[in-house]
Amino acid sequence: MSLPLVDLPRELDGRNVLVVPHGADVVVLATAWFPDATWVREPVSVDDAARSRPMTGARFRGIASAVAEPSPGLLRLNGAASLEGPIPAGPSTARTTGLVVPAVDLYALVPADPRASLDLVYGWMAAAARRVAGSIVPADRAHAVVVPDPGAAVDLTLWSAMPLSAQDALPLVRPAMTGARVGPTDVPHPQQSEGTPGPPTFSVTATFEYDGAVTVRTGRSSEVPVALSRLDWREFGPWSYHVTWIPPEPEELRQEHPSQLHLIARSRVEPSVARIAAALWRAVGGTVVDSGGFIVTPGELQDRATARR
Repeated sequence: MSLPLVDLPRELDGRNVLVVPHGADVVVLATAWFPDATWVREPVSVDDAARSRPMTGARFRGIASAVAEPSPGLLRLNGAASLEGPIPAGPSTARTTGLVVPAVDLYALVPADPRASLDLVYGWMAAAARRVAGSIVPADRAHAVVVPDPGAAVDLTLWSAMPLSAQDALPLVRPAMTGARVGPTDVPHPQQSEGTPGPPTFSVTATFEYDGAVTVRTGRSSEVPVALSRLDWREFGPWSYHVTWIPPEPEELRQEHPSQLHLIARSRVEPSVARIAAALWRAVGGTVVDSGGFIVTPGELQDRATARR
């Protein structure tokens, strides 16, 4: 069976292309994995180009000014690759690349060294596409467009400077676990290293009748997600609160097309995961990061939490 034709500009033939909804902030996505990502060449949008056009009329005659043309920028990710874009495209391109939006921005991958490994870059492209409900067009057009499931990133982790004991945490998270049987699964758990300040780590599990279980597990680490490295040190800390969903059939987490029952359970559990993370955040502060390594703002956390079970 032949694959549907992808409507892309000809200059992108033979290139891996990240497709995102128009206006998506790719720099924010890039710095979550590549903290030194930066524009080597700034993009010039249609609006920017229009503002640079010379003023007309007798009073401006003889005044010279540079005229910019719309052009894509070059965003350096790391030493292995950059992205060229954005290249704006309309509904036809959006539709053929798997997106249901009126307009998209295209970013073409530009390898810096053909011998360098691009595994990390490819992993980021998939995570970024999932984060903003985008897609990836492979360089080999014989392969299908990759449209990661944005709903698959359910798990959340709060990174805070303040530890909580199991006795303090349980009253906070129990109201967020509505409809579940809540009980400690490992309270307390000894610290991994002797002499580490703070209360013992612990985990608590909420078991739902049909939707699997949600586990809250604490820890302490000297390594934090890359996305936090650009924040003020007071906005996060070494104490982690991992909120994880364990579906009724855990192997479906690794399937590209899980069953309808899995999707239904996921949609019902996701608000509980967000409510737990929000309750912990209100108590100890810090910053929430999703399973793709991207920062979840308090506003987004609230949006996730307000959906009904």
